[in-house]
Formats: sequence, C-alpha cells, structure tokens
Amino acid sequence: MSETRQSFARFVPDTLQVGAAKRLAAAQLSEGNAGAAERSARLAVKHDPLDPYGLSFLGVAATLQGEGPRADAIFSVTERISRREPMSQIHFFERELAGGDYAGAAARLDAVLRSGKDNAVTQAMLSLLERSAEGRSALARRLSDSPRWADAYLRRTGAPTPDLRARAQILGRADGGIAVLGCDATLPMIGELARRNLRADAEAIAARHCPEADPRGVLADAEFENFGSEGPSAAIGWRRYRTGDLRVTRLSGDEARIEIENRSSVTRLVIAQPLAIDGGSYLVKAKVDGPGGQRLLAKIDCTTPSRPRASRQRVDRAGQRVIASACDDTILSLWLRPGNGRVVIDRVEIEPVTPEAITVKLLPLLGDLFRAEWAGRQRLRGLRHR
Repeated sequence: MSETRQSFARFVPDTLQVGAAKRLAAAQLSEGNAGAAERSARLAVKHDPLDPYGLSFLGVAATLQGEGPRADAIFSVTERISRREPMSQIHFFERELAGGDYAGAAARLDAVLRSGKDNAVTQAMLSLLERSAEGRSALARRLSDSPRWADAYLRRTGAPTPDLRARAQILGRADGGIAVLGCDATLPMIGELARRNLRADAEAIAARHCPEADPRGVLADAEFENFGSEGPSAAIGWRRYRTGDLRVTRLSGDEARIEIENRSSVTRLVIAQPLAIDGGSYLVKAKVDGPGGQRLLAKIDCTTPSRPRASRQRVDRAGQRVIASACDDTILSLWLRPGNGRVVIDRVEIEPVTPEAITVKLLPLLGDLFRAEWAGRQRLRGLRHR
C-alpha cells in the first residue's frame, strides 16, 4: 500500500518501505532533484541491498550529480545482481558507444530488449546504434541470432524515416550475416517503406528476405494481376484512391483489368505506386479497353502526388511524356478527368526517354524532310535552266 500511496508510508515500518522509497526516488529523479532521490534510493538499498532497482536509482542520482566514477561502480554492482536491469545497461551502453565499442553497446541493447522492454528508450538506443556503419554491423550480428526482440524491431513501423531506412540497409545487405527471415517477418517493414514511397529500400529487403514481394521491374504489377490483394506480391504495387464520387475496382475474369469512374467535377487521383528511377524524362503509356482514354493523365512526383497540368499528349496512344526529379521517394500517379462513362485500363507501361531514343524516332521524319528538300531543289534547278 505504501508503494502505491505515498501518504501511507508513515504508517509502515522502515524495513517495509522499500517499494515506497523506490517510487519516491523515481519521482524525484524525474523532477531533477538528485540529492533527494539519492536519499530515497539509499533507504531502499539499506533495507533490500540485493534489489537491482534501488541500486540503479542510486546510480542515476550519482550520474546527475556529475559523479561518473561512483555511478560506474554502482551500476557495476547492479549489473552483477541482474544483467536485465535496464538502467545499468543503458548507462554502460552510452559509455561503450561513446568509446567506439559498438559490439559492447549492441550487447547492452540486446540485454535490455531481451528483458521485454520495447519503448521510446529502446527505440532511441536502436537509433543511436544505427547511425554509424560500425553500429549497424554490430546490430546485424545480433539480429543474425534471431533474438526474441527481432519481431519488435522489424514491426516498428512508426519509426522516423531515417531510422527506418537504416534498418532497411541492415536487412537488405547480403553480406550482413543475417539469415533469411522470410515474408511473415519482413512484410510489415516492406509495406511501410513502400507506403513512404521508398521503393529502393523496400526492394532491397524483398530481394533478400521475401522474393514474392520483389517486383523485378521498373513498374510493379503493370497488368494489375495483384491489384487489391493483401499478399506479398502486392506489397510494392498500386495504391488506389477511392471516395464517394470516385470508383476504382478490379474486374473479374481471365484478364486482370481495372475499371475507374470519376463522377466529380474535377480531375481526381486514381492510382499510384512508388518508383525507383533516376531523374529524367519518361514516357508513360496505358492500354485502355474502350473509350475514355483521353481523360487519363500521368504525373511523377517526389513524396506526394500532385495534380498534373493539362496535356495534349495521350496516355492511351503514343504516351505522355513526364519529367521525374531525382529523389528517393518518387511516386507515379494516374489521374482521371471528369466525364461520363467508365474507363477500363489493361496495362500501364513506363520507359525512359533518352536523346538516342528521340533521335531514332526522328530519323524517318528527317529522311522525309531531306528528300522533300532535295526534290524541291531539283525542280528549282530545272526551272532555272529553261
């Protein structure tokens, strides 16, 4: 009772006030009152010297008072009593990370995570270790043992983007020493990377651990065979955008197709998917079954799809030329102008437009132009000789 209600502590003998003393020490430490916290922690240690938590509060109080060597000594005793007491491991984690002992820091992190602690502190420790190549290598060696905390590490999809990409780099390396984890373990991270349009990072993990999710092409699911699926093959594929006045459905039948309908008065985003391409000019084509193809527009952006400008080029015929900026979170989007009727798309294609390709396409036209000019000169010469 004295541990949960501090006001009851005065009715309890000193020898039974260990819990209340620890709770008070924790509260005083959170307030930055290191002196008072040390007195409370000493009381807890006096009546229960083998409890690692009372010692750890004493060590934190010493740290806050700038007494590093004394804190090291206290935490050393704490660690000998229990290697899974988190505060002692965090203390030595910081020491070893600052001293460049990445293997030792990874061992400390491993001890904290094995104790079942998965919170903001452990995620911060992971982030600190992931900042350097040496730290990532040390973490990879720990992951290669398939620890119990691997699942929490892989499914922490709410991590900041730099941290998530650092984890993708660890998992995607073939020489990292991590055994193939399979789709069940890695799909949450693959899907989260794809959701943030980090296609290259998602592909690296898929190629190493989940081949079913690897699109193996510039465009994933170009023929909509996995459209709307929740399996591995759709992890890096199309995302559909549906509202009350916009319908996007996959048609049943032998051939996979999607049917879209825009009943609003503005151009609407229909489908999109992340790309891993270089900056430059690209030609986007769509095979449309039936009318309405002239209402389709394509756009390539970074981070978030944006509404395309009107274009005379038709996606459903020769293709629409679009410009892609160089970025890591490229996304291709298809838009539909308002109009009556539904549009059925069979396939989408994208190809780079290089100067060489432009020259090859223009050669026949240049030949015709040259022949016409030559014929005109010959006729002019004939008139002069008359």
